[in-house]
Amino acid sequence: MTNLLYSITLELHALESTNIPATTGHQAHALFLDLVRQVQPDLAARLHDEPDYRPFTVSMLNGALVRDGQLQLRAGQPYRLRITLLDGGALWQCLSSYFLETSPITLRMGQAEFQLARVYSSAETDPTGWAGHTSWQTLAAIPAQRTITLRFASPCAFSMGNRQFALFPEPSLVWDSLMRTWNRYAPEILRINKQGLRDFVSQQVAISDYELHTSCLHFPHALQKGFLGTCSYQVKTTNGYAPQLATLAAFAQYAGVGYKTTMGMGQTRIEEM
Repeated sequence: MTNLLYSITLELHALESTNIPATTGHQAHALFLDLVRQVQPDLAARLHDEPDYRPFTVSMLNGALVRDGQLQLRAGQPYRLRITLLDGGALWQCLSSYFLETSPITLRMGQAEFQLARVYSSAETDPTGWAGHTSWQTLAAIPAQRTITLRFASPCAFSMGNRQFALFPEPSLVWDSLMRTWNRYAPEILRINKQGLRDFVSQQVAISDYELHTSCLHFPHALQKGFLGTCSYQVKTTNGYAPQLATLAAFAQYAGVGYKTTMGMGQTRIEEM
């Protein structure tokens, strides 16, 4: 069986007009775990409790007006939440069956309640273009590219330890982050040699252009700064680890980049040239 990766967009309609804090990543994370708990309680417990097992990402809630640090939600209005799944498709099969068989599905994010109105699972139907699915094998077969441009669509940061964060997408930080996630969840035969890729990135990859700015997120216990925008990388050769570099860049849409990708940060995808 081919192991699939999924990027799905949930269209949520607010049941009542209300305001919630603008930084919704931690609440979106809780909403996702609650959704999994409704379908597979044992898996929800594992996702919550097991260190380093996080085969998913969750975006922040999108589509709401932000004013004075609050999202202004209006009853009946649609909002979007994106979830990616790196679990080989098993969780998606359970969730999609649950979506089809259960109606209505009500989900809570902090003080706000939503009704699940629609689930987008393909780029053709998703108005944001972020939904889709692929396989590890398809990603691994992507050819080398001489220029790679990444869009960082939600604040991104790289944890350097001791509450220190890097706020610029240096090639080594970007591809190290992607490689760690890839090697954690990809089939063993497709895993990438860490030192080989690191040496290749340091010697063959350079930033050629960028348009970035920083933004602050107000999580409950900490202020978190991150960068957003686009960054282009020039790859000096198509030999060596260049194909793996392109593979990991395409993988970013499913894996996210950097810190707190399960709480809305690091939403990233490759820009078509």
